[in-house]
Amino acid sequence: MVTTLRRHRTAPVDQDFLSWASSRVGEPTARAAAHFVGVSTFHHDPGSLSAAFVQERLRRNTSLPPEAHYIAGGWGTLIDLMARHARDLGVRVETGARVETLPEDTPVIVATHLDAARALLQDDRLRWSSARAVLLDLAVRTRHGDPFVVSGLDFPGWIERFTGPDPGLAPDGEQLIQGHFGIAPDETRAAGIARAERLLDAGFPAWRERTTWRRESLATGRTGAVDLPGTTWRDRPAIDRGDGVYLAGDQVAAPGVLSEVSFTSALEAVTLALATGPRPRTRGSGTPRNDQASIPSGARPTGSS
Repeated sequence: MVTTLRRHRTAPVDQDFLSWASSRVGEPTARAAAHFVGVSTFHHDPGSLSAAFVQERLRRNTSLPPEAHYIAGGWGTLIDLMARHARDLGVRVETGARVETLPEDTPVIVATHLDAARALLQDDRLRWSSARAVLLDLAVRTRHGDPFVVSGLDFPGWIERFTGPDPGLAPDGEQLIQGHFGIAPDETRAAGIARAERLLDAGFPAWRERTTWRRESLATGRTGAVDLPGTTWRDRPAIDRGDGVYLAGDQVAAPGVLSEVSFTSALEAVTLALATGPRPRTRGSGTPRNDQASIPSGARPTGSS
């Protein structure tokens, strides 16, 4: 299944993945492949997205050796290291204060969710498609033979035992399991949880009796950009908004998968801001750009994905 589709380094932008893949491997196999890509789209129907968008993620999700790397302690460790390095460089970090207006005498990088950026910049064009997913976190008592990963093929869903690569994430004798399951705009959280429990039943025997802690949540539009047929990352809101204002985030015009989009857009935004230099600016006097992005299509940060 994957080998056949992996042979295609490119796929059409203007066709949905399910139709394109079905013409090559048949509809049942194509649908299973689409559901497998739920791991990096968080979407309830990855087969309906652009074939080019999904194909890139299928190819990278199945690469050997795996592209993903695990940092001991998870994202918190990475963010703490970045914040410490920034302070060591003399950066002033302020938290707990809402930004209502932008300074007018210096370039500004707005690194936030598109909804917040849209309100701050008063630019209604700052919109892009994302996904809606149920998130499930479990701590379970250790059982020999529990899998590292279980992926849904009948529906998009992914469960991972994160204490496999990092045992320190849970107390001795326990395992941390996290999963995400895409749900449609009109579906309830309960529908996603039902699918999560179905996948847990398949991969983690007696998980209910072994559970010591449980948390459920719903993420709406918080899982990065998804590109519909006929669109690519270049069609998303441009990083350069004009007047010395630049965007960074996971739904803007930059290549990459998931968090890579944030890092790539941040690097581009900083490069542009440094090149601009201080200059007076009055918001609204310029014309925000929403043209084709200039970042090379193959550009993406190295390291963990």
